[in-house]
Amino acid sequence: MKFILDADDLRNGVFSVIKALPVRSAMPVLDGILLEAKKEGLHLACSDLMFQKESLLEATVEEEGSCVVKGKFFAEVLRKLPSGSVEFLLEGQVLSLKCGRIRQRVQCIEYDEFPLMKAKGEQYHLTLPKDTFKTMVEHTVFAVSQDDSRPVLTGTLLEASNDVLSLVATDSFQFALTSFRFDHEIADRSTIVQGKVLSEIGKMAEEAEETVTLSLTPTHITVEVGNTRLTARLLDGNYIDYKRIIPKECKTRVLVNVSILAEMIDRAQLISREGNNSIQLAFDNNTMQIRAESYLGRVEDETEVQIVGDPIEIAFNPKYFINVLRNITDETVYLEFNSAISPCVVRPVQGDSYLYLIVPMRVY
Repeated sequence: MKFILDADDLRNGVFSVIKALPVRSAMPVLDGILLEAKKEGLHLACSDLMFQKESLLEATVEEEGSCVVKGKFFAEVLRKLPSGSVEFLLEGQVLSLKCGRIRQRVQCIEYDEFPLMKAKGEQYHLTLPKDTFKTMVEHTVFAVSQDDSRPVLTGTLLEASNDVLSLVATDSFQFALTSFRFDHEIADRSTIVQGKVLSEIGKMAEEAEETVTLSLTPTHITVEVGNTRLTARLLDGNYIDYKRIIPKECKTRVLVNVSILAEMIDRAQLISREGNNSIQLAFDNNTMQIRAESYLGRVEDETEVQIVGDPIEIAFNPKYFINVLRNITDETVYLEFNSAISPCVVRPVQGDSYLYLIVPMRVY
């Protein structure tokens, strides 16, 4: 195998595909990057058997062939190379490179066949504006669970129905739902995509021209942007019936300024994190008061708001409230409450493009 290509192109391609390297692997080949020189160019691939990224780079291929090199090590080698063209030559299990005055040899990983995933079965396609999709992902995926004991909650529910695409994520303490309404009917579909995969697709969308297309089979999701392709296995199982946990009505509705609320909670958490990590919100007489205390001291803060309904006092972990507020671009939102032990619902003042739930804390 012998080929020549631009160092910056190779560096960018490798840094992209190594995002699919496994954290831990029992198969040595999965710790590597597949380099495959063929007439179309240099094909790169990494996979952890659930998540796979591939890239096809322009290259002058003098002799076709393939090898697998240690992924993280190879990325560090490329990081330290200067710009310019790089020439590669594979001899046995050693890959040699020349870049300017630099000569380096890299030992390859022995393998029989690189386990590339292929999406098979009937295809279902969804195409939407890239900026819309990127925003939906960013405003939803933060709420996925990091607890592997409930695998489906480590993913995001992608649900298409009538003319609406919804993304749903929750870790049982915070809940996020974002929606996009098409100007035409779409076929119904419900599937669960790994949270880290959806995050990566959102980042890929930045490189798309105007739209991004999700291609779904019964078992996989595939996205192609430019010369990069992502393939991932969908999560098995049934997602929670999230519509049942969204309150249909409320006893208290508060219109609040997002940035003011975020600043107040941010100040309060300086005290609360040294105690039981809770803040208390009290709503009465068109005033919102936030309190927190710990061995370091006590803080009280208040601002004017618009309240419709009953007075209420409720406690929250400030982290979950801040997670939600940092993903809202509207100036004002509605906070809706039913009791001190029921979730707070965060809704837009106009439209239905998002909805968040924050589970309160019981404070004794």
